Amino acid sequence: MKGGMKMGQDPDFAVDVGHDGSYEIVTVRGEIDLVTAPLIRKAFTGLGSRIVIDLRAVGFMDSSGLAVLLEQKGRMNGGELRVVANGPAVLRLFELAGVSDLLAPTPGLSLPGRKAKPKIKAS
Repeated sequence: MKGGMKMGQDPDFAVDVGHDGSYEIVTVRGEIDLVTAPLIRKAFTGLGSRIVIDLRAVGFMDSSGLAVLLEQKGRMNGGELRVVANGPAVLRLFELAGVSDLLAPTPGLSLPGRKAKPKIKAS
């Protein structure tokens, strides 16, 4: 979701939605805060029951972003929300809020049924 920037919004912030097999991938870049969290909530609208949110390019997230993730997790009704995160700011927020076990972040994107790309050897 790119377009008009709101006052105070990180100019590098972006939310993109794509697909990988039966998963819908929400990729977020930039800072997630009171201004940008509603854009992530909007990105979740209408998605299916298998969602991955990739937060690896997020350098900051406050409780507004955490609330959006927890709301979405609560709406999954037997579906699956996978969280991919490896940044210390995001992982520390999860730890301090006591939701690391609930959100179960993984450092990389690994989906069932997804074949690994062959490694190319350098010659």
